[in-house]
Amino acid sequence: MKRFIFRLQKIMELRKWKERFSHQKLAEAQRNRTVARRDLRKTLDEVTQQDSIIRRQVSGVFKVGDALAGSNYKQRLQSEMIEKEQQVQRCDDVVEQRTVEVIEASRDRQAMETLKKRKLEEYTVDANRREQVSMDDDASRRHHYNHLENDNNGK
Repeated sequence: MKRFIFRLQKIMELRKWKERFSHQKLAEAQRNRTVARRDLRKTLDEVTQQDSIIRRQVSGVFKVGDALAGSNYKQRLQSEMIEKEQQVQRCDDVVEQRTVEVIEASRDRQAMETLKKRKLEEYTVDANRREQVSMDDDASRRHHYNHLENDNNGK
């Protein structure tokens, strides 16, 4: 009996590779999102710290130059924070896209594995049927041979 050969094995391997690659791209996107969120948090902390400094200056001796510099710095931090929020949103979008790619790649791989299982089952059923036919033919020949031998010995 010849062994089972899945003719689409190379395609199945390619789909497995694609799934692994999709997982790697997702992990990279998640790392980038984590870094972007960390940067955003750092900028938010700086804004909070600057607010605290400005409040202390208002309650103490007021210097117009210091207040103006602090206000400009706070505005720059706020625009930086807006940019970083947009960057986090872009990273979230990329992570979502990569997640969809992973799901699609997993479905493709699972479809190929299911197809391989079905083909193996068909092969096994066919091989068992052929073996049964062969065994039945052998048994029939032996039975027929034994009857011929008994008929020849009985005469």
